[in-house]
Amino acid sequence: MRKILLLALLILLAAVGQSIALSNMTASVAYNRGNKLFATAKYADAILAYQSALDGHSKDVSAGDVHSRIGDCYFRLQDYRNALKAYRSALQSQNKSQRPPTQYWIGFCAFLLGKDGEAVAEFLKIPELYPSSGMWVGTAYYWAGRASERMGRKDLAAEFYRKAGGNGKSTQGRFAIKKAEAVRSTNSGGRK
Repeated sequence: MRKILLLALLILLAAVGQSIALSNMTASVAYNRGNKLFATAKYADAILAYQSALDGHSKDVSAGDVHSRIGDCYFRLQDYRNALKAYRSALQSQNKSQRPPTQYWIGFCAFLLGKDGEAVAEFLKIPELYPSSGMWVGTAYYWAGRASERMGRKDLAAEFYRKAGGNGKSTQGRFAIKKAEAVRSTNSGGRK
């Protein structure tokens, strides 16, 4: 009797283990399928595959990566509202090193939606929260400048462009510094 119970328990554990392995495999397969669909510009289909990957709760595929890929799909479809939601979901699950680009895309989606105040706030989180994230800091300051300029806040725009310019040694840095000077001169009525 004990042998039968032990055998039944082993069979049950094996079945549970197999079920868990299948759900992990299914999530990984769905994620890989989503990547293939994304690579062929089938973004709507890729979203469905990525959502299946989320349902699979895989240890091999992080929820942050999946939400980020969903955001990328919506962005390519020019559905910036849903891209914004997906990127915000991604940010909740990502480790710190993955967050600067996601934070940038949150700001950029807000910018594209015409939510300039929100865009500035989102872009400025990059230098505040991730100051050592390299090019993302300068890029965030640049786009905070663009959004500020659209809001008529040329004083802030010039400051952000100047910060984006850094030491002015790179092509992008020189461009941002010229942009700061141009905004400053139009803000002062043509006087420098």
